[in-house]
Amino acid sequence: MAWYRRDKAAVTEALRRGERPDLATTMASGPLDELVALHEELGIFAILDEIEVYRRRTGIADELLLRTLATLPFVEQASLSGASEVLFREPAVLLQLGWAPVHIRQGSNGRHRHPDGRQEESLPCHHDTLRDALRRVGESAWLLAQAAGVKALYQRQMVRGKVYAIDGSGLGNDLRLVALVCVSATRPIIVAWRLLSGTGFGERPRSGGDALVD
Repeated sequence: MAWYRRDKAAVTEALRRGERPDLATTMASGPLDELVALHEELGIFAILDEIEVYRRRTGIADELLLRTLATLPFVEQASLSGASEVLFREPAVLLQLGWAPVHIRQGSNGRHRHPDGRQEESLPCHHDTLRDALRRVGESAWLLAQAAGVKALYQRQMVRGKVYAIDGSGLGNDLRLVALVCVSATRPIIVAWRLLSGTGFGERPRSGGDALVD
């Protein structure tokens, strides 16, 4: 699979030189398509394909479920169920992730969680199936995947700032979202994050520059 950057000037110049285009496509791609393409270009999906899980699920490949989960943050919905419902209405994006047309139309397999059978919002799979995929990935596997993803960003010089800050936002009484933020770029960029227990920072989070930025 090869990704092509949309560059009208370059295409026009190539046509003037008599070069035939490799492909022709519509201008209908939006931010979601481009973000998925960026994940592919950075090798994020390849990293997810190598993640070890506690046990394999029958019926749907874990690699496909993890690719789908990695795309949900691109959707403006706070909940996993709401984000998956929006994503599942984008068949072109689902095809890019690896879902087959028959899965998009009929669902991934015969399993469902509704007494009346498979529902429209459960195509190609139910959001509980995605949630279950998260449960089957260990913490150490997520840390390795995030480190590899951050490394890819720096290798391609997508994070160019040199000044960083640690931000810790409380979530309830005993959880804290700790983020490593590059604050000297054009805009603040969250480089890595950890969900830690406790009301204070306590132990220094491993998302510091030494573990993920080198």
